[in-house]
Amino acid sequence: MEKEEIREFYQRNMYGIWREGEKVSYEILGPDTKKADPKNPFEVIGGDLIRIKIEAADRKTEFIVHLHRPRVENTPLFSEGAPFIICMHPIQPIEYFLSHGYAVLVLEIGKIASDDTRHQGAFYDLYPYGEDESEQTGVLMAWAWGASKVLDAVYAGLNKEYSLNADASMVTGVSRWGKATAVCGAFDERFRVTIPTCSGAGGLALYNCISEGKKYDFSNIGGPEEYTYGKNEPLDCLQSEAERGWFNDNFLKYRDPQDIPIDQEYLPILAMDKVRYYFIIAAYTGEDWVNAPAMWECYKKASAVYEEKGLGDNIAVHFHKEGHAVIEEDVRLLIKYFEHMYYGAENGPDLSELKTTAFAEQ
Repeated sequence: MEKEEIREFYQRNMYGIWREGEKVSYEILGPDTKKADPKNPFEVIGGDLIRIKIEAADRKTEFIVHLHRPRVENTPLFSEGAPFIICMHPIQPIEYFLSHGYAVLVLEIGKIASDDTRHQGAFYDLYPYGEDESEQTGVLMAWAWGASKVLDAVYAGLNKEYSLNADASMVTGVSRWGKATAVCGAFDERFRVTIPTCSGAGGLALYNCISEGKKYDFSNIGGPEEYTYGKNEPLDCLQSEAERGWFNDNFLKYRDPQDIPIDQEYLPILAMDKVRYYFIIAAYTGEDWVNAPAMWECYKKASAVYEEKGLGDNIAVHFHKEGHAVIEEDVRLLIKYFEHMYYGAENGPDLSELKTTAFAEQ
């Protein structure tokens, strides 16, 4: 299948319609002075508040992104401006990015699209959810659109305001936002690096790969010698009232994973390009629900296509021992990988280690 056929399938049968081409502008509001709420670790605070303003046809909307400036400037690699990562929510290693010269932009993701079937937020202000499939965009696609609009604003002038390299962009998110990250990388070809993390079903876990009850040896990475996977997130959970808003109505027609004609390896394949990079993150233990082995199988299928095109180094995988998150271990490798692939830095990682996991020999 050609890329456009695959994108069409995902739009019509899973995620809904991708939107682009709006008029995007921004307004710098100044530093965020709100103090952290210790009871809410996922609260988005800090950095400079940027109002992203979007117009389409006769409708207007806006949302806020928090831009954190890098702590280190004028590094030899970054003569064209700092690279940056757009995060769909706060991530733990933000200071690691900043201290290595990267800017971090964090979305107030709930204002872009509500995480339910109400279909409210900035995206739906412009594109109300309707009965016809041409009017249906699920929440995962809407969140992906939000990251894309921030990138629009970077190209529209934020790059000059903050000395960013507009072409050195990354996007990431964890769990449901890892799913949205994979969707974003598939539909916005400008993102240089796509980093879906612990994305699970509807993300990079193959629908037809079940790990429930299987035993794995993780002793070589400091984990248990025998780890038995528990329940994986099933298709009917994605179609439940709690999660069906992530997708369009057509997705409800699939009663069995075998009914879905293409699987999730096509998301990274859609992002395949000689100047783009894919970095899959997950954890070995505690991730039974998001089905880490199925994400490894997804990588294997996608990387085979990358290899066929001579782009085998453009897709990487790293699983850490535990943690449903992007952790500093991941970011250390990610930065080395990106600076080697994009800037040609010589002190890059061992790329062979980013093509395997503890599942490889099991």
